[in-house]
Amino acid sequence: MWVAIYGTFVLNFCDFTRNAVSRKAITRGNFFGIPLNMLFFAVIVVMLSGSQYLIDGEIITSPADIVEAIPNTTLLVLAALALIIVTVAVNLIANFVAPIYMFTDLFPRYLTFARSGLVTAILGLIILPWNLYNSPVVIEYFLGGLGAVLGPVFGVIIADYWLIRRARINVPDLYDNKATGDYYYVNGYNLRAIGALIPAALITIIIALVPYFDSFSEFSWFIGAGLGALFYLIVADRSMPIRDVSGEPIAIPSVH
Repeated sequence: MWVAIYGTFVLNFCDFTRNAVSRKAITRGNFFGIPLNMLFFAVIVVMLSGSQYLIDGEIITSPADIVEAIPNTTLLVLAALALIIVTVAVNLIANFVAPIYMFTDLFPRYLTFARSGLVTAILGLIILPWNLYNSPVVIEYFLGGLGAVLGPVFGVIIADYWLIRRARINVPDLYDNKATGDYYYVNGYNLRAIGALIPAALITIIIALVPYFDSFSEFSWFIGAGLGALFYLIVADRSMPIRDVSGEPIAIPSVH
């Protein structure tokens, strides 16, 4: 389930690296921002849960429950404020940035970054996510199904970028819809990638959601990623042009 959650970061990673000055800057940011940062907070979680266990013999894994158990009013208020800030910050990064860029890309004439943010916020209220959160079954099936689909998507992308293209990207052609572009494929669609994605996703969804495969469901994301990569490697067109072209000639200053 956690892999399914963090899988969203993997797929919309470019939303955060699009303004990076170099690949080295991306690598450095990833090193300090992901493994070290997550390890630091993981240690804090273990310490808090362990401390609570020493106090009353109960292991609390939910941050909200840990805050609620604080006996001192002042510390309780401070912890609640910290939890609110962290919740907002995490959701801004994980769930807010990607749809904003999606809307601005779909309707560039009508939506700016700020307007897309407003649209995203309104849609977030309309779907009433707190009702979904109150149902563990919905969370399990939603995240399980989401991970089952995101895994194959990740596998196809990684196979194409690392194994087929060897990290070579023609950046200008990514933003050009001319028929002679490297990424035009068939009317703008990579049918081979779609053909690899669909069976991998179907297999992984069955593994994730059908009770018979409960023993494998926790690994559905990894299975899907492997299947997506394998299927794509089988059907990929290796005769296509692969060029490594910098995007500097078309770069413009960020307005966000």
